[in-house]
Amino acid sequence: MPQITIHRGARQIGGCVTEISTERSRVFIDFGENLSGNDADLPLIDGLNTGNSKNSALFLTHYHGDHIGRIGDALPGIPVYMGRTAKEIQLNLVERIDRGRLSLYEKIKTFIPLTKITIGDIVVTPFMIDHSAFDAYMFLIEADGRRVLHTGDFRFHGFRGNKTLKMLKYYAKDVDYIICEGTTISRTGEPAMTERELQREAAAMMKKTKNVFVMCSSTNIDRIGAFYYANPQGRPFVCDGYQKKQLETVRLNHARMSRFYDFQKIYEYTPSEKLNKYMEDRGFCMLVRQGEYFRRIMERYKNNCLVIYSMWKGYLDERASNRGLADFFAPYKYHALHAGGHASPEDIKKLRDTVKPKCGFIPIHTDAPEKFQELMPEGTIIILNDGEVRNL
Repeated sequence: MPQITIHRGARQIGGCVTEISTERSRVFIDFGENLSGNDADLPLIDGLNTGNSKNSALFLTHYHGDHIGRIGDALPGIPVYMGRTAKEIQLNLVERIDRGRLSLYEKIKTFIPLTKITIGDIVVTPFMIDHSAFDAYMFLIEADGRRVLHTGDFRFHGFRGNKTLKMLKYYAKDVDYIICEGTTISRTGEPAMTERELQREAAAMMKKTKNVFVMCSSTNIDRIGAFYYANPQGRPFVCDGYQKKQLETVRLNHARMSRFYDFQKIYEYTPSEKLNKYMEDRGFCMLVRQGEYFRRIMERYKNNCLVIYSMWKGYLDERASNRGLADFFAPYKYHALHAGGHASPEDIKKLRDTVKPKCGFIPIHTDAPEKFQELMPEGTIIILNDGEVRNL
C-alpha cells in the first residue's frame, strides 16, 4: 500500500514538500523555500536531501521559488523533472540574476504533458494546468493500485481554465485522493477577478491614457499577454531585452498551439531617438520592474502617464521585506489591477465536481486546512501534520 508524507506544507503556504512512496520507490513533489525566508525548519528527508536517492525522483510543479527554491539541497543523484518551457523560463531568469546557479537548473530533466514517467513501481503523469507561472503542472501518481492527484498551485479563472477542466474530466478518472492547495481558502471578500476581466478593464484604462507603465512578474506570461492584447492597436508594446527573451521563449514553444502566445509585435527598449519619438507620438504600454533603470525612464513621463501595479498587494505592504518596491511606486498614483494565481474556493469545488475523488481531499499549501471541511461539509477531508505518514 502506498503512503503519503507531507514533510512541509500541511499548515503553511509555500515551502511544501510531499512524498508518495511504496516499499520500493519514492516520488517527491516540490522542494521550495519558505515564503517567510526562514528555512531553519527544513527537515532531513531520506531519499531527497539525505540518505540514498535510488528509486527516488523529484517533480516540480512550476518555477516559483516556494516550489523550486531548495533544489540545490537535493541529493546529487536524484533526477529532477519539470516542464520544458518552465525550465527555459527559469534558466533565462537565473542567467540574469544568479549565473552561478545555472548548472543546477541545466541538469533538470523535462517531460511531455500527458506522457507517463516510471520511477520504480510508481507512474507519474503530468497535466499542464492554469497558474500564474507558465507551464505549470498537476501530477497524477499511480502506485500499488492507488491513483492520487497532486494539484500543485492551480486556478480555473485564467485564460486556460476551461481547457484545464476539460483535460481533467477526460484524463483524471478513477482518482482516489486529491492533494489540493488551499492558498486562498481562508480569504473572504470579492470573487476572484478573471484574467479576461482584467484584460477588459486594462483595455478601458489604456484607451483613456496615452502612456502606460505596467509592473507585473516577468514570468507571469498570461498576465503579460492580457496587457499585450489590451494595448490599443498602433501603440508600441515595449520591454527590456530580458523580458523580450522570456516572451520569445514562450512564443517559439507555444505559438503554434495557441495564437495567444504569438508575441510578435514587441519592441525592445533602447534609448534611441527613433523609438523615443515613436513612443511619444503614439503612446505606449511598457513593462517595468523595480530599479534605477526603469525609474529613470518613468521619470520622463511622470506627469503624463498611467502606472498599473499587477501583482499581489502584500508586496507593497509597509511590513513587507522589499521596502524598495514601495519606494519605487511612491512618486506615482498607481492603479492596482490583479487577478490571483491560486484556486478560489469555487475553483476547489469545481475540481471536486470534475474529478470526484473516491477517498477524499488532503489539504496542502494552506494555513487553514480545516476550512476545507467548511467548504465541502459532505466530503472526506484528511488533515495531516508535517512529517505524519499515512497509508493511502
